[in-house]
Amino acid sequence: MMVVLIACGCFYDCAIYFTTIVLHELSHAEVGIRLGYTLDKFMLMPYGAALKGEFEGISVKDEILIALAGPLFNCALAIVCTALWWLVPSLYAFTDRLVAANIFTALFNMLPVFPLDGGRITLAAMSRSMPRQKAYRRVRIFGFILAPLLSCLFVALIIFDKTVNMSFAVMSAFIFVSTLFPDKNSTYRRVYGMAYMSERMKRGLKMVTVMVPSSLTLIQLDRMLNTNYYTSFVVVDDNMKRLGEISEMELEAMLKSHSALIKVGDIIKSP
Repeated sequence: MMVVLIACGCFYDCAIYFTTIVLHELSHAEVGIRLGYTLDKFMLMPYGAALKGEFEGISVKDEILIALAGPLFNCALAIVCTALWWLVPSLYAFTDRLVAANIFTALFNMLPVFPLDGGRITLAAMSRSMPRQKAYRRVRIFGFILAPLLSCLFVALIIFDKTVNMSFAVMSAFIFVSTLFPDKNSTYRRVYGMAYMSERMKRGLKMVTVMVPSSLTLIQLDRMLNTNYYTSFVVVDDNMKRLGEISEMELEAMLKSHSALIKVGDIIKSP
């Protein structure tokens, strides 16, 4: 995407947005580090980026603070630049695009669509009053609504204004793909679920034991997890003989060290 923009003579705009996105993510990183979390990977995406790291035990409050950090920094930078125009009017010619880029980045990232910051904040807020899986399904609905709306706006501009705005087309595609194909192996949802349960443990947390055949895969067990209770899996063979037991925490460790498609019977050790 950057190569195409540069080839079209948009090098300056490309550099502005690249800088804006990097500063946006570094703001997330700074708040995350100050709250005690480890961040070790930076991934660029269309109209944004993503930070990966160790968020084990993250609380709802901390996740909201980290998610807000990026958009708030963009807004603060835009306000500072705008204020400088009053003191040094000549700066307008050099910073007007920077202000626009920061405002756009903040607004776009605050859309209630996962994995954007707004989607993470919405998911966190909704998880306070309903099960995590139910909240996640509702957040995905926002994505399925917003993506076609942006596509319609893209088409409407072509028909009525004779303008081809590729930003709306790319944003629509990005939101649609992110919503339709969520990362099933993402530790974000599982770690967030553990944090949600940690908060509920203060009032007592129900524990459920589920018997499963050894032919099931790790990802199938993962999909059985529910943040309303702590799950422990008793693994049995075809003759209902007990092979072992996998706690929710042990499943987390297995998903990090093994393929999500491996059968539990292939990795569990007989007692």
